[in-house]
Amino acid sequence: MRTDDIRKSYLDFFKSKGHTIVPSDSLVPKDDPTLLFTGAGMNQFKEKFLGRNVTYRRATSSQKCLRTGDLDNVGKTSGHHTFFEMLGNFSFGDYFKKEAIQWAWEYFTKVLKIDPERLWASVYKDDDEAYAIWRDVVKMPERKIMRFGEKDNFWPSEAPTKGPNGPCGPCSEIFYDYGKDVGCKKQECTPACNCGRFVEVWNMVFTQFDRQPDGKLKPLPAKNIDTGMGLERLASVMQGVKTNFEIDIFTPITGEIRKMAKGLGAGSEAKVKAIADHIRAVTFCIADGVMPSNEEHGYVVRKLIRRAMVHGQDIGIKEHFLYKLVSTVCEVMGGAYPEVKEKREEIAQIIKREEESFFSVISTQLPKVEEAFGKMAKDSSSGALAGMAFNFYDTYGMPYDMLEDIAEKFDLKIDRGAFEKLLESQRERSRAKTKIKGEIFSETFAKKVEALGLKTEFLGYEKAHAEAKVVAVLEGGEVILDRTPFYGESGGQAGDWGKIETPSGALEVEDAKKIGNTIVHIGKILRGKIAKGETAKVSINEEARKKTAANHTATHLLQAALRKVLGEHVHQTGSLVDTEHLRFDFTHMKKMEDREIARVEELVNEWVKASVAVHKKIEDLASARREGAMALFGEKYEDKVRVVSIKDVSKELCGGTHVDNTKEIGLFKITSESSIASGIRRIEAVTGRAADEWIAMRAEEVKKRLEAEELREKEKKASRERLDKAASGIDGLLAKAKNAGGVKIVAEAIEDLNAEGLRALSDMIKAKENLAAVVLAAKSDGKVSFVVSITEALNKKGLNAGDVAKEFAALLGGSGGGKPAFAQGGGKDPAKLDGALKNIAEIIAKKLK
Repeated sequence: MRTDDIRKSYLDFFKSKGHTIVPSDSLVPKDDPTLLFTGAGMNQFKEKFLGRNVTYRRATSSQKCLRTGDLDNVGKTSGHHTFFEMLGNFSFGDYFKKEAIQWAWEYFTKVLKIDPERLWASVYKDDDEAYAIWRDVVKMPERKIMRFGEKDNFWPSEAPTKGPNGPCGPCSEIFYDYGKDVGCKKQECTPACNCGRFVEVWNMVFTQFDRQPDGKLKPLPAKNIDTGMGLERLASVMQGVKTNFEIDIFTPITGEIRKMAKGLGAGSEAKVKAIADHIRAVTFCIADGVMPSNEEHGYVVRKLIRRAMVHGQDIGIKEHFLYKLVSTVCEVMGGAYPEVKEKREEIAQIIKREEESFFSVISTQLPKVEEAFGKMAKDSSSGALAGMAFNFYDTYGMPYDMLEDIAEKFDLKIDRGAFEKLLESQRERSRAKTKIKGEIFSETFAKKVEALGLKTEFLGYEKAHAEAKVVAVLEGGEVILDRTPFYGESGGQAGDWGKIETPSGALEVEDAKKIGNTIVHIGKILRGKIAKGETAKVSINEEARKKTAANHTATHLLQAALRKVLGEHVHQTGSLVDTEHLRFDFTHMKKMEDREIARVEELVNEWVKASVAVHKKIEDLASARREGAMALFGEKYEDKVRVVSIKDVSKELCGGTHVDNTKEIGLFKITSESSIASGIRRIEAVTGRAADEWIAMRAEEVKKRLEAEELREKEKKASRERLDKAASGIDGLLAKAKNAGGVKIVAEAIEDLNAEGLRALSDMIKAKENLAAVVLAAKSDGKVSFVVSITEALNKKGLNAGDVAKEFAALLGGSGGGKPAFAQGGGKDPAKLDGALKNIAEIIAKKLK
């Protein structure tokens, strides 16, 4: 049975049991600071498990998941993966243990037609209710129902004794028996044995408790069901193979890797499997908008790419190869996930660039590692070596395995324990930075707002003013209304500004945020105090709204123009629109050329001038997608969506506020284009009056630059003329010069020359006279500047310009110095200049005797 068929049969089965089929969430959970990646099917239903926003009571899904906790085991065991799919069925206060167990059994034995003799079950040791259902309802023999402790059959593992606090409950698992010829081959072998004969295929979590801070398990008012079953593992059972890497969605990938390999020896098979796993993970991460980087999600993607490349080198693949596997992954997975197929070329290019970058890192850092380890071999401690290895690993991306191999060349051994401690410290810093908490359901401000269960009706598409009821006033003075024209910050659009007035107080709203179904108004009190239950007059700042709307509609036109100029690979990865400007992040592999930026700008302005109507309407999600409406990838949409259309130019799913006609945008001007990550570019732009002001400001800047350049040119010309005038008198200066034994000593004050002019004039004098010592000075702004220049022939006789400059400066109450051939300086007393020039001529003459 094909993996695609298994997935479909599972979803169809639970649909027949009244479950809503919910599409897989993104690999990057939206609005959930407790997770870096989606690691289980239940993640997207957390709010429903807490009884919030429950729009359906039963759900089923096949969820894309990513876990890296067992990264070192990937490829070495039959079933460890980073990326995998988890089948799940969920109940939010609806059915419970009996139905969950019965339906699991029905699906296995009736739909998949698995031999009941092959199936065993386990329950939590104290869960007599689940035990009885298996024994009395399913009719499973008692010898095949195992009782395990809280480590194996409670979620989270060991929660009763170790926590964390929050929803938890006992589990029941179903095991598949590969038969007595597999594993330890002992007659008494059961799922308690780790020999490999039994494999867990389904885990049902009965979420019935809320663990309290004192460790007590308080029964939940509404009990939930959370089940999970690895699709790949189930497919291996159904396809009669012993490892997940032998199923139909893996063999085309591993087959391509083997074709590329130049030498498959001992241990090679594990590396082939690991590469296949990692390229699937990377492909889906990039498709969900995660780009390789050194931060958070992107760090994981970069790490997987680099691990896969090292594995490739170990099996003889020395060139860039991962990007070539993307097409195979997309072909295999594209039926269930068409978005990866659509973005195939873009994903491949991003991976190829990352491969090129890593080869560059290796070529640069490998010699440095060898040099550093070579020095360590002479005098080192294991701790110091671990620290150095970690620095190369963490800062430069050198793989640990490669570092270990290099260490062995110098008879060194990296202390893995010390290395792991440093790695864990780095992870802790990352968790702190990303606010990943230990609690399963963190009580952030957003969670506290959602816990109120308040729903704000948004009136802002049609109204700028309204009357509303104050339904809550939070500790910080934030106000929640039952209805509001204020747009709450979401989808990259900033919140509205305005005012809320009640009989007892007034609030100047400086921001509004959308949290779940609630819009929170944030600002400062202007008078009195706003109280819960009051009727309020609510008004937004309409001028600010118009500016934001213009910028938002402009982003839609910008994306359309970018796709037209750069290609269909362009997809939005992020945006920000407010009253001041717009920012748009998009997928593109290289810096835009000036002509491309100009053409994009030109297209947007053409559409603006065409005065095209902007239509907004509510449609079914499926219908909107069929009609080509673009969606922000990774964004979660309801069944009903708002579609913003601009004739045949743009059609996007968008809940933001927009103008009614493109002419309202006014002039569109791109102010910058830059890179923010590998394969991600950012454009910033302004519209309307802000664009006019930006252009005017730039024009003024250009004008000032031109005026300054013109002034500099005039000064240069004047300087040249002054120098030419001074140069015309060189013969006269030489004629007046003091003669000391055939050496001309020119010591003169020159009018209207700066230090640069004095130097140029001294060079001209030396060009005419082989034996010359030149001291030229000029007065300016109450000070004296001077140069001393000595011909080469006099340098050889021991006359030093630097020494002369020091003595001359002393005569002027200043300082000076320089090299033997040329020196310069300044003086503070211009009145002494004439006398100083006479004296310095005498001083030089004495030095020449």
